[in-house]
Amino acid sequence: MDSLTSIIFIVVLVLAIIALILLRSSQTSGQKRIPNYKVLFVIGISWVPIGIATGNPTFWGMGLVFLIIGLVKKDQWGKETKWADLPQTTKRIKLALISGMSLLLLLGLIYSFIIKP
Repeated sequence: MDSLTSIIFIVVLVLAIIALILLRSSQTSGQKRIPNYKVLFVIGISWVPIGIATGNPTFWGMGLVFLIIGLVKKDQWGKETKWADLPQTTKRIKLALISGMSLLLLLGLIYSFIIKP
């Protein structure tokens, strides 16, 4: 196997393990999860322009599906908790995720514009 195939295999394997862990933990918790239709709407509103800009009909097609499902179920969006009402641990987790994603974005921009022009 060449290195690219090995990397793809490892990534798929890690994602499969994570999916199995999440599936197992959701089955043992016994709580029924309510889908967040607002997230589907946001994913749809993001994927439609990406699909149009890249000329990828799969992206804009799935984006339209998510957008329509989110709009049809708009009455089930629910209320979001305000930042001031969040527990301290949740605030820390969200800040860590935002910081990590921002760092990845910055590293990607540095790589694409400086290292590999």
